[in-house]
Amino acid sequence: MNSWKPGDRVEQVTYGHGTVLEANDQHVVVHFDTHGRRKFAAHLAALKESARPDPSSSGRTTGFAQRSQAASERKTTDPGFENANQQRVIRQTSLPGQVAGQRVYVLLCGRCNVQYGAVPAEIESRRCPYCMGGHPGLNFKG
Repeated sequence: MNSWKPGDRVEQVTYGHGTVLEANDQHVVVHFDTHGRRKFAAHLAALKESARPDPSSSGRTTGFAQRSQAASERKTTDPGFENANQQRVIRQTSLPGQVAGQRVYVLLCGRCNVQYGAVPAEIESRRCPYCMGGHPGLNFKG
């Protein structure tokens, strides 16, 4: 059983410093300062306490997106949501998605600044089709 709680600052050898978002007997979810959100099995999470403060609490931005809400409160379709691959939701379009009632969203790549379309189901794990080898984005009218 782990002793982490939301808000704790931790360090992990691969991802560096981060903030615990969720923790229970099975999983620990951490938002890392430079690598985004990661989920670990609680019994395998190699985390240690970090004294480094959360850079987003000082008013600075992390990555290219300024986080106005805690990552655990933000929905993947909210404008400003940034996934672990630095793909940020810009806005919803009026174009229909692949499922009834669904809409296409415009994403912006934080690495190459290209905009492309995506449906809600793929936003959280989306990679840029231009600089990260992700599948082609959906067409949208700018």
